[in-house]
Amino acid sequence: MIIRIINDQFNMIGSGGQHRVLSFADALSRLKNIKVELMTPYYVVDYNHFKQYYQKYYIDRKTLYAFKNKPKFFVDNTLRLVIKDLSVPPPDFYIIGLPVPLIRGFISYSALIKCVPYILDFGDPWFSLSDPLVWRKLMDKLLIDFINTAPSITVPNKHYKTFLLLTYKAYIRSYEDELSRLEPKIHIVYPAALNIASKDLCKQRFSLEPFTITHLGDLTGYKTFKFLIYLIKHLYPLIKKIRFLIIGGGEKAMNFKLYINKHSLSDKVDVIITKPVSRTQVYHYLSYAHIGLSTHEDSYWKPINELKIIDYMAMGLPIISTHKTDLLINNYNSFIINNEIDLVSKVEALLYDHVILRRACLNAVATIEECCSPSVVSKKLISAMLRALT
Repeated sequence: MIIRIINDQFNMIGSGGQHRVLSFADALSRLKNIKVELMTPYYVVDYNHFKQYYQKYYIDRKTLYAFKNKPKFFVDNTLRLVIKDLSVPPPDFYIIGLPVPLIRGFISYSALIKCVPYILDFGDPWFSLSDPLVWRKLMDKLLIDFINTAPSITVPNKHYKTFLLLTYKAYIRSYEDELSRLEPKIHIVYPAALNIASKDLCKQRFSLEPFTITHLGDLTGYKTFKFLIYLIKHLYPLIKKIRFLIIGGGEKAMNFKLYINKHSLSDKVDVIITKPVSRTQVYHYLSYAHIGLSTHEDSYWKPINELKIIDYMAMGLPIISTHKTDLLINNYNSFIINNEIDLVSKVEALLYDHVILRRACLNAVATIEECCSPSVVSKKLISAMLRALT
């Protein structure tokens, strides 16, 4: 069986929604008699070949998403994508990654013409808060059409499912009648973890020095910066050493490091910033950390499950987060904070009490084994595929 996964790009290095569908490719490729293809407007490639030579298929996202290239980007993800798809033999099944851009959903019409079943997969919201109202309304209307036509839909969590249904309700008068048809075809599927830490690895973490707090990706903004500075000022007189590991950090991470050096705190506070790395390399770095940090600025409106949360927990890192998701259970595998005082309290608890740290570490791994292992994710995808076939 050939499953073709469609997206605008599949860069292994750097942020982006492609990592969600790449995790699907990884999970499905482990099954017998399944061949996974990756398709963009620019190439079609076997997933196993892609894994080995992924540098060859790197696409410059800054150029791709630049405002001046928007017309080309839209044409590439509609007309060029359809032409690319028609130029190769049809697969047995499609997984169409949405929503950037949402118009990529037009490829579903090509699938319908060829009588090939498909899943529409949503990883992020289909609009930005900065979008003009007219454009937002147009995308909403397009969304409704794609949802109506799709035989099966996958979303990242229950909040996104609610978000999708509320948008649908706003445009459909006979919503209650439609709900019984629509709801069963929306499946919640989390991204798959690439690796899951063993209990031995979790135990080894407690002897690692210094105590390390990690953040995957660049720091998110002023709120995160303020929280970290408050934490450092509180801990500085009490500790021998603490490390902040920022994986794939950018300008904000560099400003944080400059602040530490400028205020003569570097004797006790070590800040390590890595360049962007592949998800496999991320797991290597996470194995040397104790806590994963996930913060968002003010009211975080996007109803998504961050990949970083899954990667943290897969490697046995309890998470300190400013926002909840499906997978985060407060005081079990994570600690939800409202302010910098909460942050200090939770870090101190994990820093000084290894019983709490060990329990949260093992709970994090257990959550991933139950919800995000490759075998669990592949089963959920197969279930969504079977729905598309009925």
